[in-house]
Amino acid sequence: MAEVEQLSEELTTLKRVVQTSLHRGQLSKGVHEVCKAIESKQAKFVVLADDCSEESYKKLVVALAKQFQIPVWKVEKGALLGEWIGISKFLTKTKKIKSRKCSSVAVRDFAIEVSEGEKQFVEDKIKGL
Repeated sequence: MAEVEQLSEELTTLKRVVQTSLHRGQLSKGVHEVCKAIESKQAKFVVLADDCSEESYKKLVVALAKQFQIPVWKVEKGALLGEWIGISKFLTKTKKIKSRKCSSVAVRDFAIEVSEGEKQFVEDKIKGL
């Protein structure tokens, strides 16, 4: 039970960091932007969906991140990332019309709205990746 709560806390914190970075223009989305952020060493970390259908896409992002020593945080579903960055379509706040996937995002910097505790939590987590 404690593992489920910890996983939920991790995802909630990661969601907040991704969304605030998106709203502050500090997020790269999609393979082209993510690879560009990695190669220019602007990315603090990359979030990669495990259910990405293109195996070569995952290999490219992971290899580039490893080469430039950028941590990769994996999430189970690309639909979750799609929801976080606002590409899924909703009729109401709870009723989803169309689920769209996003395979990867790169956080270039933490937004000012992210608390020190959340920032420290994410930094500690990515050190262990």
